[in-house]
Amino acid sequence: MRHFLLFMTALLLTCCSSDSEVKAETNQYQANMAKTLIVYYSYTGNCKAIVNSLASQITADQLEIQPAEKGLRYEANNYALGTQLLNAIKANPNDASSYPAIDPVTVSIDDYQNIIIVTPLWWSQMAAIMQTFLFQNRTKLAGKTVAMIVSSHSSGISGVVADAQRLLPNVTWAGDALWINASNHSNRNSLIENWLPTQDFQSSTTGISHVKSDVKKSKVYTLQGTLALVGQKGIVIKDGKKVAIK
Repeated sequence: MRHFLLFMTALLLTCCSSDSEVKAETNQYQANMAKTLIVYYSYTGNCKAIVNSLASQITADQLEIQPAEKGLRYEANNYALGTQLLNAIKANPNDASSYPAIDPVTVSIDDYQNIIIVTPLWWSQMAAIMQTFLFQNRTKLAGKTVAMIVSSHSSGISGVVADAQRLLPNVTWAGDALWINASNHSNRNSLIENWLPTQDFQSSTTGISHVKSDVKKSKVYTLQGTLALVGQKGIVIKDGKKVAIK
């Protein structure tokens, strides 16, 4: 019995120490982040709740994207309007008129080094309203470090990631996107806390990016956050660091 109690005590101390180390690492990491802007669109309120949780853990300004036409029900009649908007974009993705109008953006994107996008998923694609913002501001976002959180009911987010990469070909992706769905939405605080240290954001102290994560140590990633191909050349992320493969 005594040995069992000693084992349990040691186990509890280990768990507590691990949690403390994660929180300490996260706090130090957040303190080093360069100026950051959270850009979000929230139709049902789920993304707004995610942004509130994110904003409680890092220092960042917020920009809410709003459609120019208010009161539309994108989900009505089996998502008829939402589908129509997405199909228009897919048909002519390089035509500005394909994207639904949004309210003017008054924030100066040039003032920020890091951008965190929080967007809902519409039928396995990025919400059309957020696609408009990214399309209109793709030039201003070029060269920025960008991360993304995607909210969906149950669908996977690979289509949203593909939309983001298409719309923002000239950004540096901080890492893998975070997927928050209906089943884990209530745990968003811890999900975000564990996700933040995996992101390679720009640092306010050095002006260069840094990673504090063990998640990617066994794999090689591109700067866009996707797995690198075998034999891929150029700048990649390996063991949490940017390296050049010749």
